[in-house]
Amino acid sequence: MLNVITVMLVDDHEIVRAGFRRLLDNTDDISVIAEAATGEDAYALYQEHKPDVVVMDLSMPPGVGGLEAIKRILASSPDANILV
Repeated sequence: MLNVITVMLVDDHEIVRAGFRRLLDNTDDISVIAEAATGEDAYALYQEHKPDVVVMDLSMPPGVGGLEAIKRILASSPDANILV
């Protein structure tokens, strides 16, 4: 039985998230469990799903961007794995 790595995708461009999802969905041991288009949503969805890895876009106007979302996630979960 495989250990599945759970992933959350964060990017304000839907086409980018769709591309990453398509690549990752073709891998047996990776599962995309959440997607967010804003930093605010990224923080909330991280708290809800606690993915193993977050793939984060840094520049997501307007509102909370990727850097601030990372700070918030790490403040609550210092061991979070975030790929920028």
